[in-house]
Amino acid sequence: MNARRPVLLFAQLLGVLLLSACAGTPYSPADMASVPFQDRGETQSNGSVQVSAAVPGAEETRALFDLPLYDSGIQPVWLKIRNSSDDWIRYAPVSTDRDYFSAQEVAYVHKGGFSTDARKTMNHYFHDMAMPRRIPPGESRSGFVFTHVQPGTKAFNVDVFGASREQDLTFTFFINVPGFQPDHSEAYFEELYDPGQIRDFDRETLRAELAMMDHVSRDRSGHGLGLPINVIVIGQPERVLQALIRANWVEEPRTTSVMAAEKSYYFGRIADVVFSKERTASGGRTELRFWLSPLRESGIPVWFVEVTHHVGGSKGKGQLDPDVDDAAAYFVQDIWYGQGLAAYGWVRGQGQVAFDDPRQTYYGDEYFTEGYLAVTWLSGSALSMLELVDLDWDEAPGRAEP
Repeated sequence: MNARRPVLLFAQLLGVLLLSACAGTPYSPADMASVPFQDRGETQSNGSVQVSAAVPGAEETRALFDLPLYDSGIQPVWLKIRNSSDDWIRYAPVSTDRDYFSAQEVAYVHKGGFSTDARKTMNHYFHDMAMPRRIPPGESRSGFVFTHVQPGTKAFNVDVFGASREQDLTFTFFINVPGFQPDHSEAYFEELYDPGQIRDFDRETLRAELAMMDHVSRDRSGHGLGLPINVIVIGQPERVLQALIRANWVEEPRTTSVMAAEKSYYFGRIADVVFSKERTASGGRTELRFWLSPLRESGIPVWFVEVTHHVGGSKGKGQLDPDVDDAAAYFVQDIWYGQGLAAYGWVRGQGQVAFDDPRQTYYGDEYFTEGYLAVTWLSGSALSMLELVDLDWDEAPGRAEP
């Protein structure tokens, strides 16, 4: 046997592997100026800071990064921050998506099929396109933050921090993304009630009013009993949305057919907007169904919210958790940990349902409750958890304190 033959075979195999590596797909992202996604951008200013934001759609993203990022659940958000102050400011990407992807992480998970040189080009490109975290005085910085795909209107916060508390700012954006149906807007809420229907209360008279109200939703006919309203949210729409976004709640886009099939009615209509959050790997989730009420607290809108836990189920709702008081307590704690809770108190109202004698709704679910409402005031800007104001109203149900 020729002793040189294995050496030659190895050399030939190595040559094939090297040629394969060199022959991989090149990395060819489009020039950013050729993809006009910034035409849909929005700009906001507060004091010495100006923030612009835009969100490319799936096809625009594929062109910009030469990768199908949406197919991987990744949605880039472009930001430009102008700092006109005399101090450095810092941008916090976790404010835009608490579980954002780093630029190099995105490049790494998409490296398959590219040549060695293409991978190096990709790594450099993502590094250069990432949004910097620090902005010098008198200058601007821009780049992308890689977030989780959010169907419908893209809602996100941009938090910047300066040398003093007065320079800590929050900007909230709601940007329509091509290919998705926009969600409800603030203009929709403004059309719900005539001025003569609005009733304004101070804090204590609102407490008394809430304790006397019927808090149970109905079916379309108005006769079948549904689930109770268990949370009251007080805040301007933008501040409420800021707090929800900070706590990672996602608005559910609803088609006309989905809305037509909804069963829960309050104030004579289905929920104005629905948010949800996945809670477990097995598919458990929590839902928030918001109704804007005709009530105001010192001029501030009062929202009635049906908070429900659902356990199990990979894609559907799964089984309703019957403890609706626990669902309310979860919401209070979650918003508090998300630094969006300014104040809260518990009001014991009507509709107590004993644990040993649960009530069945018109769609077959059972629940029990001590009849409490968690009344919450949400903050648009981030608040220290130590700044929470406990109104010390009625005693909380069970162990529901945050």
